[in-house]
Amino acid sequence: MCDCTKVHLFEVEFKLDGMNVVPTHKNCGFALNNKQADKFQKELVKSWGFEEDED
Repeated sequence: MCDCTKVHLFEVEFKLDGMNVVPTHKNCGFALNNKQADKFQKELVKSWGFEEDED
């Protein structure tokens, strides 16, 4: 898991892990942890201009 303190939107790439697509930090090469993945998803939705789901 990635332990980097800051992960920006442009520093994330997607890689295959078996049959799953995993968001990965470009600098360290590790998969994002749950907190980072949630933050990334919110930033991505915001940048695309969609409304956030309140699930």
